Amino acid sequence: MVRLRRTLRFAGLAATAAFIGTTVFSAPHANSADRGNAAPMPATPFGITLQPLGIAQGWGLGKDVAATIPRDEIAYTDLEGMTLYTYDADPAGKSTCVGECAKTWLPMPARANAAPFGDWSVITRADGTKQWALGGKPLYRYIQDVTPGSVGGLNAFYNMNRGPLAGHRGSYYGKRLQPAKAPEGWQVALLYPVKDMKVPAGFGVKEVQDAAGIALVDNQGHTLYTLKGEPAQEKRVCTTGPCSEMWVPLPAPRVGLPVGDFTVKLRADGINQWHYKGQGLYRYAGDYKPNVAEGDGMDAPWQVAFVARYYLPKEVTIQKTASQGKIIATKAGMTLYRRDGWLYQSGGGHSFPRGQSARPAVGRDLGTERHCGQQFDSMAAFGDCEVVWQPFIAPNDAQPSGFWEIATRKDGRKQWVYQGYAMWTFAGDKKPGDINGHDAYDIAVSDDPTVLVDVGTQMDGSSALYWSIVAP
Repeated sequence: MVRLRRTLRFAGLAATAAFIGTTVFSAPHANSADRGNAAPMPATPFGITLQPLGIAQGWGLGKDVAATIPRDEIAYTDLEGMTLYTYDADPAGKSTCVGECAKTWLPMPARANAAPFGDWSVITRADGTKQWALGGKPLYRYIQDVTPGSVGGLNAFYNMNRGPLAGHRGSYYGKRLQPAKAPEGWQVALLYPVKDMKVPAGFGVKEVQDAAGIALVDNQGHTLYTLKGEPAQEKRVCTTGPCSEMWVPLPAPRVGLPVGDFTVKLRADGINQWHYKGQGLYRYAGDYKPNVAEGDGMDAPWQVAFVARYYLPKEVTIQKTASQGKIIATKAGMTLYRRDGWLYQSGGGHSFPRGQSARPAVGRDLGTERHCGQQFDSMAAFGDCEVVWQPFIAPNDAQPSGFWEIATRKDGRKQWVYQGYAMWTFAGDKKPGDINGHDAYDIAVSDDPTVLVDVGTQMDGSSALYWSIVAP
């Protein structure tokens, strides 16, 4: 096998994006009360993480699907990313899985000082230990699950010939299984899709990655918003002028009946408007397609109509760029990056916003190593790879939650991990909004397309390692 290794870099908008502005999200403390008027509840307490299920983990990706990876299910998971379950036989507030059952289904422990909030509660087991419960149902981990994203003891899409830990990236080996199911009598604890929530016709509840949370959307999939401080704010800013042109009330039928937390109220201008938990719902004219939230943070009184908001560490912000849309950055506004692997011939649009989907299994393969290759001239000008790419260090008191985890480096320092990928800063970025490290990549070429190439994550065909910006 002949291997050729070289470093290239995309030129164009991705390398010269201008900084437009910064949206700062306060990290929701998992055990705190709601902030402000109808503030969104955090999705997870500290110690509970999130993992996408199925092919969204990045296992066994063939060239035909690697460019588009649906994230159809997101499960609550433990500190190791293992799926959490509920037991049908458990009544609300009590665990009946004890003895031999508890050896197979491990109770999800809660700290002694863990406090309930929202749908999260803490129960006391018969042996006196504390266990997390969601919606009154105790949570468990299945001992036969071996990898993050597993369900019922199997990774939903894994290599038949090489086993569930193989993690190959390509199309030449084995067959994919159908998505696995939880054992009879057990249910996967899912954050998304949201179940048992009553919504009127024409509404949806979707993951809006641009807003880092689960939110209400209209019948076209566009993000909905609320106005904090209604009705005083509404009367002051939203009946006439530019506000009324950009923020459009979501109309309701003349005879609109309440549905769950949704009600209909008549505005002063004569429009019947849908309300959610007492706050009027609006569309933002600047949202040009589904799964974007351009209006979040655009104006202080406005916020996305969240059902649940993802955890963000206090060291992290979300900022907007000209070419890549919203990206993850440090509190100081410096862009955060991930080291990623990709099948070069699988397509995808690296220069476009969200052109490279996050695949946690790939990020875990690469770990906290830089995997530096030869430096292309434009990158070498910034300095040595081992120096210019620095780990984004987590403070000693940092706690994992949601999609944010913590890895321990070889030198003992803690590094933030987001959606499976270690986070890095780039010395070539000099000011907030710079993304000069985006789309720098190494390519490994094999003369035998059936042989797996190990670039930190095993792939077949022409594989590449990228430095990429990180979308929420």
